[in-house]
Amino acid sequence: MRHVFKAKKLGWGNDKTEGIWFDADDYTKEEAEAEFKPYQGVTQRGYDYTGYEYDGERYHHYTYLGEFEDGDMPTSDADLWKRK
Repeated sequence: MRHVFKAKKLGWGNDKTEGIWFDADDYTKEEAEAEFKPYQGVTQRGYDYTGYEYDGERYHHYTYLGEFEDGDMPTSDADLWKRK
C-alpha cells in the first residue's frame, strides 16, 4: 500500500502537478504529510505565502489523495474521480 499525494510545483502551466507516494509499511499518513516541510516565501509582487518543500523540490500546495495498492495507483485526476 502507498500513501499518495498530488503536489503543485511553483510556477504556471498545467504540467506543474506531480504525484508523490510513500510506502505505507514505512510511513503513517501523518508521517508522510510531515515530509512536506513548510517555508515562507514572497512573490515577485511582494505577497507573502507559505509553500512546501519535499526532497529538494518546492511546491505551492499538496493534497492527500488516499491509500492505494501498489499496482492500482491513480494515473490522472479523471482516473481518481472515477473511483470515488
